[in-house]
This record gives sequence, C-alpha cells and structure tokens, in this order.
Amino acid sequence: MVVWPILSSLIMIFILIVPGVFFKKKNILTEDQNGAINSIVVNLTWPCLVIDAMQMKFSLQVLKDSAYILVVCLLILAIIFAISFPVAKLIKLPKTKQYLTVFMLLFGNTGFIGIPVIKALYGTDAVFYAAIVELINDILIFTVGILLIQLSAGANLKVGFKQFINPGLIGVIIGLVLFLLNIQLPNLIGGSIEMIGNATTPLTMFCIGFQIGGLKFKEIAGDFQVYAICFVKLLIVPVLTLLVVKLWAGNFSMLEKVLIIGFAMPVGAVASIFSQQYKGEAAFATKSVLLSTVLSLITIPIFAIIMEL
Repeated sequence: MVVWPILSSLIMIFILIVPGVFFKKKNILTEDQNGAINSIVVNLTWPCLVIDAMQMKFSLQVLKDSAYILVVCLLILAIIFAISFPVAKLIKLPKTKQYLTVFMLLFGNTGFIGIPVIKALYGTDAVFYAAIVELINDILIFTVGILLIQLSAGANLKVGFKQFINPGLIGVIIGLVLFLLNIQLPNLIGGSIEMIGNATTPLTMFCIGFQIGGLKFKEIAGDFQVYAICFVKLLIVPVLTLLVVKLWAGNFSMLEKVLIIGFAMPVGAVASIFSQQYKGEAAFATKSVLLSTVLSLITIPIFAIIMEL
C-alpha cells in the first residue's frame, strides 16, 4: 500500500482553493457573485455528480453489499449524532454553532475528496461503494442536514414534505431509480451530466477559497473550538467506525475499508456552502472545513495504513 496516492489526491484538491483566495484578495468577485457560484453548485452540479455516480449496472450482489453499507453507515451515524451535542456543549459553543457542529461531525467530504482518495487507494471497483456512502450522506444532508443548517442560521422551521424537496435530493432519487431499473443514460445525456458533475469539486473548492480569502490566519489557526471539532471528526469518528466494523465483520475487506476511509474524511465542504447560502455561521464552517482538510493529510494515511497491518 502506497501512501503517496492518498497525499497527492488531497494536495491536488487542496490546491483548488488557491484561485478562490486570489479572487477574494484582489476583489475580482463580490460576495453576491460568489453566492451565485454557491447556488450553481447546490442546485446544478452536485445533483449531476450524484446522478453520474449512480450510473452503474444493477446486480443482486451489489444490492446486498449496498444494503450492508447502508446498515453500518446508519449505525455509525446514529452513534456520531448521539455524541455530537455533548461534544458541542463541552467546548462551550453557542446554540447556533452547536447545530452546525452536529452537521459537520455527521457529514464528511465523502464525495469531493472521498471518492478520488478511495479510487486511488482501492481502484475503480471501490468507487461504486464509495458512491453508496456518498448517496447515504446526500439523502441525510438534504433532509436532516438542511434542518440542522437552518437551525444554525436561526430560521423558524415548519417541517413538512416540501421542506425536503430540493435539487440535491431530486438528484439522489433520479440516480437511485436509474440504478434499480438498470437504466444507462445515452452518451449524449449521460456525458453532459458527467461533465456538469465534474465541475462540482473545483467550484466548491473555489467558494471555500473565496471565504478563506476574507479570513485572517489567526482566525483560522487560533480557534480552540475548531481544533476540538477537527480532533473529533478526524480521530474519534474514524476510530469509532473502525471498532464498529471490526466487531461487525472481523476482517477488513474492500467494503470495510471504504466505510472506514469514508468516515475518516474531513468536514464536508457542503457545511461552508450551505452556511453561506442560508446566511448562517459561514466563517466558522469554513475554518472547520479548511483546518480539517489540512490535518486530514496526516490522519487519512494513518487509518489507511492501520487497515493494511
């Protein structure tokens, strides 16, 4: 097992933040223009990314493996949810940041960083299972996650069916239906969706970079609460996942490795994107995304190596 493919994937994605920082420092884009890019990501490119990830041939074995991943993911997410509020209160966060912290501990960067890293580590066959983890994340992000972000932004919620209908969830539903019915989109349509989906990572990283460009270094590196969130997200969460998987399966097959690496991902960039869109604690989210991504350069290789011992 080679560590360099993991590091190179993370560094390559991290470099995509630089243009956003430059555009902010040079005042090339306004906040409103950056907000428009956020909307493009949330409402167009990300749903296309999900649909493209689900364009895989149906089989009963794949369905069984997917069900296994679903059960284990939900179990681990339930454990994370149970510890998230006590953690948020322990580090003395205000109410709005507590909801955001629960979101950040639950949802890692399983798509933008997770899929490229898992592909580099375990090959193309592992990408499907990484997409299943991403699918589960997407469903919860665009339901439970949206509620947490809105609570963080101080919104008055009226929870109803319409509350959960959004482009991201629609993309998940379309992708899942196509997979279950074993429908492969024609190249003309599928290729276009793939191209749009491929824009998600650079656009997301650009938006994060733009937010970082408005922060001072001391604001990023000197926030104890952000370090505490990174510690839980990058060490406690994957250790819990590793223990659950070890007790459940015993050995680390490809499925187990995908699960553990998926939960070892840094805070999802969507925390920053959604916080900007809903006018919540965007700066706090962005600092957590950035610092956890940097520190994950150390922690992800550690867990990848542990599973090979």
